[in-house]
Amino acid sequence: MKYKIGYIDEDPKQVERYERKLRDQFDVIGYDIEKGMPLEVLIKKVYDSNIDLLMVDYLMVDKGILTYNGDEVVRKYEEIKPRFPLLIFTNEEAQAFPQVDNPNIIYEKSIVQNDINRFVEIINKNINVYKGYIKKRKDAINNLLEKAEKEGLTSIEKHTLLENQVELKNLDKWSNEVPYQLLDEIKLDDLSKTRKEAEEYLESLIRKSKK
Repeated sequence: MKYKIGYIDEDPKQVERYERKLRDQFDVIGYDIEKGMPLEVLIKKVYDSNIDLLMVDYLMVDKGILTYNGDEVVRKYEEIKPRFPLLIFTNEEAQAFPQVDNPNIIYEKSIVQNDINRFVEIINKNINVYKGYIKKRKDAINNLLEKAEKEGLTSIEKHTLLENQVELKNLDKWSNEVPYQLLDEIKLDDLSKTRKEAEEYLESLIRKSKK
């Protein structure tokens, strides 16, 4: 299954252009951009599209369609989904560099023309690192839940379990589907009775990141 890439550009022709160039490796989707679209509305569109990585054109105010550039989109999305893989796409790196908080996410569009294989590697690595971060914590939680059911947990292990749960939960600040029902010392002391609940909780935490 191909990874799903979102691409924000106020010019639909640019979206079509890069969709054609990357379609063999990824499912690339664009977003309907209306003149004056509030940033919050665009962010909601992106969030609902369930993508694996987001590319954002840097300069988007020059045609008078939007009132914000790509750095603001990235900054806002990072508030909602920390660690999510994001790339700033630009014709001129020097123009974007002073405004973007993390210069390592800036890539010139010419890379697609000059070294598309390198760009594909960059996208895949960003996505895989993010998914690996999730998997590592998911595996740790599963192992601790199994141990808790069989023999109980030490206080340090309980802390590790809670810490990993919180880290996964914090990857998506808009997710309201997951209650903090396991973040409770009493339930941790009796996980054998709440095993099914624990598993459902874990699956809810990672649902948006599973493919």
